[in-house]
Amino acid sequence: MKQLLLLPMLLLSACASHPPKKVIVAPATPLGRPVRSDGLRFDDQLREYRIGRYVDARDPLVMHEGHPVYRVESSARWDLRPGSTVPRSPRGTVTTTSVSSNDAVVAEVNKQRAATRAFTEQTAALNQRLTELGEAVGQTQEIAKQNLALKREVAALRDNLNALDAQLRQRKPASSSPAPSPDDKW
Repeated sequence: MKQLLLLPMLLLSACASHPPKKVIVAPATPLGRPVRSDGLRFDDQLREYRIGRYVDARDPLVMHEGHPVYRVESSARWDLRPGSTVPRSPRGTVTTTSVSSNDAVVAEVNKQRAATRAFTEQTAALNQRLTELGEAVGQTQEIAKQNLALKREVAALRDNLNALDAQLRQRKPASSSPAPSPDDKW
């Protein structure tokens, strides 16, 4: 019985609410002031490299299309030189296009065009040769058919000749043939 009296007391005490506590937020004060990094740090030095098509070394079934790759040549670091108060200009990559690289690209394009032209000419020559060989194979097959027909005709003629020869031998007895006389002049 006492346990039954304690049960509602425990359940009802869980429903009691307490007044909310007030939270006071202090305004944030900056610990430092913003400073320009000129003269304090060297910037990253990046280079762009153009890579053509290549097969992935880890998976030979994967081919990468040509794309640029960016490499950090020198990472950002602190300027530890004493007394350097002169603001430094940020180092950047050279963006001027080199005439020699453009010439190299043009030369490579011309070389590829010449190779393509030579490949096209070789393809045309091979196609012509294949056509000629196809015609020669057709002629050879026709000649083989004619040759086979001629062999059959020769075999039939030989059979006919042997049959006629056998008939001729049967009609003429061997004793009835006159012996040549020495007076006959051939």
